[in-house]
This record gives sequence, structure tokens and C-alpha cells, in this order.
Amino acid sequence: MREDLAPPDLDSWQRLFEDDAYWQQSPDAHYMELLRLADDLLGQGTIDLEQWQDLRSRTEQSHRDSPAINVAREVDDPEA
Repeated sequence: MREDLAPPDLDSWQRLFEDDAYWQQSPDAHYMELLRLADDLLGQGTIDLEQWQDLRSRTEQSHRDSPAINVAREVDDPEA
């Protein structure tokens, strides 16, 4: 098995969640990838249902916040 095909773990989800560049550039893709990863973790038995619900909740909140935060950043620094 190739190393880059290793099954995801909770650290992988957290790194993706904290990837601000991906989140800002493509909030919808970031959202979908986080949900897919959470589903994979649950399906593998890496996390339980309560942890899965927490990951989904955090993902959904981040996605809801993305438009407002991105607009505020653009207003604060239009050159960014």
C-alpha cells in the first residue's frame, strides 16, 4: 500500500479543519472534504457516533461562518 493512501485519522481531519487557505479559497470544497473525512473516520471505527456528530457540527459552523469572515477580511485588507 502506498503511504499517501493511508487511511485518514483524526489528526488528518484537524489539519484540514485548520487549513485557512483552503477554507478561504474554496469554502464549499473544504466543507465537503471535512464531511467526507468525518464519515470515513466513523466508517472505519476510528471515532464513535458522538465524535462524528461533534466533527459535523464544527464543520457546519465553520461553513456558516465562512462568508462573513471572508468578507470582513476583504474589507480589512483589500490587497490580501
